[in-house]
Amino acid sequence: MKEPARTIDSTMVGGHCRVLFEDVFVPDGAVLGEPGLGFRYVQVRLAPARLTHCMRWLGAARRAHGIALSRAVDRESFGQRLADLGMAQQMIADNEIDLVAARALLWQACWEIAEGGKGTESSSRAKVFISEAVGRVVDRSVQLAGGPGTSEDLVIGRVYADIRAFRIYDGASEAHRMSIAKRAARLAGTAVHGSGVRS
Repeated sequence: MKEPARTIDSTMVGGHCRVLFEDVFVPDGAVLGEPGLGFRYVQVRLAPARLTHCMRWLGAARRAHGIALSRAVDRESFGQRLADLGMAQQMIADNEIDLVAARALLWQACWEIAEGGKGTESSSRAKVFISEAVGRVVDRSVQLAGGPGTSEDLVIGRVYADIRAFRIYDGASEAHRMSIAKRAARLAGTAVHGSGVRS
């Protein structure tokens, strides 16, 4: 094992390790499962794993929003509460909308898996939207909290640093978008050819 990679986030206990394999051979008898099917086995855990990350980061974003909202309610600026100023209200409202929409997508994907579905597509949609939505929520929360939002006085700044990597871990947003788009195009092509319409 090499030195752990230094990253902007601090959420992984022990950090992110670099592992180097050289001249490794695993005989068939020592392989877990059937040889050659490792990738297929890994795919089974991907959807539930993505959703657990979505849950964790959605919770972190809700916490950041709650802290920022409390500050906006208690803090006065320009002779009135920050929460009563139009630009602050827009950030608060946009956070509320992103949080509710993210939770709805998460519930849908979890329901699909609970009902016996693979959840591949729904977990990809949820992962892309939630990873980007919680990033927006925490960014607005830093802005609402002002200076303390960027310091160690509040946890918001730490969440902000940690949450950015979520758009990359468990599949980058771009990879999920490619998969979603390919499936949509495939289904559209099937619908067109199946209906007898000439393309």
